[in-house]
Order: sequence, then structure tokens, then C-alpha cells
Amino acid sequence: MEWKLTREPLASVATDAIIVFHSKERESTQGMAREIDEALGFRISSLITAGEITGKLGEVTQLHNWGKIPSGRVIVVGLGEGDQTDLHQFRHAIAAASRAAKQKGLKSLGIGCPSSIIDRYNAVDAVQAIVEGIELGTYEHQKYQSETKKRELKSVLISIPQLNEQAAQAGIERGQIFARATNFARYLSHEPANLLTPQQFVDHAKQVAEKRGLDMEVLDESRLADLGMQALLSVARGSEAGARMIVLSYRGAPESTEVLGLVGKGVTFDSGGLQLKPSPFMLDMKEDMAGAAAVLAAMDAIGELRPHSNVLAVIPVCENMVNGQAYRPGDVIRSFSGKTIEVAHTDAEGRIILADAISYAKRKGATRLVDVATLTGAVVVALGHEATGMMGNDEEWADEVKSAARIAGERMWELPMYKEYGIYVESEIADVKNEGGSPAGCIQGGLFLQAFAEETPWVHLDIAGSATAPRESGIFAKGATGVAVRTLIQLAVRFG
Repeated sequence: MEWKLTREPLASVATDAIIVFHSKERESTQGMAREIDEALGFRISSLITAGEITGKLGEVTQLHNWGKIPSGRVIVVGLGEGDQTDLHQFRHAIAAASRAAKQKGLKSLGIGCPSSIIDRYNAVDAVQAIVEGIELGTYEHQKYQSETKKRELKSVLISIPQLNEQAAQAGIERGQIFARATNFARYLSHEPANLLTPQQFVDHAKQVAEKRGLDMEVLDESRLADLGMQALLSVARGSEAGARMIVLSYRGAPESTEVLGLVGKGVTFDSGGLQLKPSPFMLDMKEDMAGAAAVLAAMDAIGELRPHSNVLAVIPVCENMVNGQAYRPGDVIRSFSGKTIEVAHTDAEGRIILADAISYAKRKGATRLVDVATLTGAVVVALGHEATGMMGNDEEWADEVKSAARIAGERMWELPMYKEYGIYVESEIADVKNEGGSPAGCIQGGLFLQAFAEETPWVHLDIAGSATAPRESGIFAKGATGVAVRTLIQLAVRFG
């Protein structure tokens, strides 16, 4: 998509459509919308008076120009409460408008930034939100139909009469990088498991490393065995695809010993193992590597942005399948850390492979950790698809991750890690067990992982709900969302 800036007012811009905004508390059009309204003979105002345009967040109304302005159409999108609208809601409103334009087959858009946003946020963040809203809102998942009709929005012109051009240009560049990375994670997460095996995921990682100049190490099964990573190897035993551990390193602050460690769960297909999932729950298990996708996509963006920070990514990839070699309930596994794990349930495999990955990230020098994983169905019960479940062992580090998420516009909710919950992962025969029944299921996953993070400041992000959108809404197409990518990028920038 091509992006350009102009000092011309929207009323003078010649595109297929222009986007203007209206808020619920406004009884008439304001700012740029007023100028357009006057040019159209107050048709927008008439619809507001009639109650057909209400300003509800994400409401989209399309009008033709009746030969009154250069652009072919006007798209009026609701901003909700206006002065209360934050960048998260702003992105979603823009996404709804741009998706409507794309569905009509339009190729070019003009858009400005409402004064309510300009007054509350800096120009870089405001323009970045515009770019992300359109790039994310018009994204389509890869399809494998023999005949597809692909509609594509090709260009966007941003009118910035009252903004600094250098700041606006920086917002465009950042928005493109953040959105491109998110869409890359969406693509990976949505790929069928037969087209994205562990080895094919490794191939994608190699392409990112080569493109961005990242250091890369891939541990194959022989090397994993030499290192004693029986946790990862045990989960992979039931699959012919085997296991790999991908290690990517970005050194943007070589004078510093501080290293941000990102760990992503990469189960490219999860059958549940011997304790097989019910068939309705197995269909979408190609997306059980969304955490790995988020980490890889974030590293792609970090390599492009080049922040003043050091970032290490550790990504374990495998399948959880069933054959005569598959690991069993009741097995005891020795992990890379030396801790032993009692397998209480073979469908709680993600935390097992993350145990080795977290320990290895610490061995490789990570001083602060974030793991991202589609870990538990329990987090979907607790938070639905709207927010990511978050846990951690260090309040200051958790606050830093929450701040990055807030800036990125991704919702996270911190869950308690009370010591009393520890009883669920206590084992009578091993150092820890991987599952303790249905109570506090999401927290159990966090407590298990905490045993391997130990004293290193660490945050766990359970994205089992937020990794998937059940319906088209705002910046989300139905399916994989690419959640956590923008938070991880923002965190790497702030880490510097």
C-alpha cells in the first residue's frame, strides 16, 4: 500500500473516497467533516438530524459526492464519545471505514486526523494509529481456492494541514512496520499445519534472519539431546516432524549486558497427544503456534527498526501428535534446567516445551523474559477473545509490559499468582507437574512456567483467547489476530 502526505484539505483531495469522523456527543459536523458537509449541501447534517448517523464507534455511512467534491465518495465513521476516544478505539474505527471501502472495490482513500485525537496525542502516534488501522483493517487471510476475487486498497493520502510533516512521516513508517509484522504473524498462524511444519517454520525464521541481519542458531534433535532438552523432545516424540529450537539474536546495544528475552510457543499442530482433544477443538489447532509467530514477527520488525536494545528470541517448534513413541500421562521428564516434570496431561504440552526454552534463554543471557503462548482454554473462559491473560514474578517488569501493551493498543489483564495456587502444580514424584485439574487453569500454567523462570524477571502472556477473532471486527479479520506482536516491538523500543 502506498502512503502519501498532503497539506491540501480533504475537500480538495481527489481519491475514490475520503474518510471523515463524527462523534456521539456532537449535534452537528465539526472540523474537516463540516467543510465536507457544506460542500455536499449539508447532506451529512441531514442524516445526523434524522438519526441515521449517530456517531457510534465504528458505525460506517457511505455517501456519493453528487459532483460536489473531487473525491468519489465520503465515508462517515463514528468515533464514539469523541473526546473520550483513545488510540485503540481510533484504530478500530478507521479499520471499519477502510474495510468498507475495500469491500466496495475502492482503490484509493483520503483521510485526516480529527482534532480530538491531535489535541490528546502526538503527531507520530496519531498518524501511526491511522496507518495501523487501515493496514490491519484491510488485511485478508491467505486462501487456497482455485478462483479468488482479491480486492486491494492501493493508496492512502493523509491530509495534515496542522501537523508537522517530519513527525507524520515517522508515524507512517512506524505504522507500516508494526502493521506489516502483525500481518506476518497472522499469516503464519493461519497457515494449514501441512504447509507450516516445524521445518517450514525454521525456513521462515531463516528468511527473517537473513533479511534483518540477525544472528541465528537452530538446534536440531541431535543437539537438543546433547543439551538434555528432554522436555521439548518428549512432546515431539509422537510426530515424524521432530523438534527444533530456533534462537535469534539482535544486538542493538552491544555496550549493555541487559538482554530482553522473548520466548514463543511453537506447536505447529496440537492433537492433544494420547489424551486426544475432542474433534471440535482440534480443527483450529494449526494456530497453536501463534506465540511463536508473534515472537518471530516481532524480531522481523525489531531488525527493521534497529532500536538501542539487545533482544534474544527462543522459539521451540514441534507437533504434539500420537504414535507408539508418544509421551504418556504419568511419565516423568527431566528438563534442560535439571528440574523433573510429571506429565499429568499430554494436552498441557505447551508449558513443557516452554520450560526448556525459558531455561535456555536464561543460559543465553536473557536478563528479563516475556513468553507468549496459546497455553490454556481456561483463559478463554476467563477473558474471552478480548484480552490476553498476563502473569509475572516481578511487579516492576509486569508494569513495563503493561505500559508497552497500552501504547500498542493491546488489552492485557493481570491474573494473581498467589502462593496458595501452587498446590495445583505440586507433584509427589517430581519437581513439578504440568496440570492439576480445572481450578485456576490459566494460573496453573503461569505457576508451572515460573518454576523455570525462577528469579529472572519474567512475564507470561496467555494468548489462547486473544490470538483468534471469532468474527470480523475493527482491526481484526475473522481468524488469527497477530496479538502481542505490537506489544513486543514496543517493549523492545522501550527496553533501550
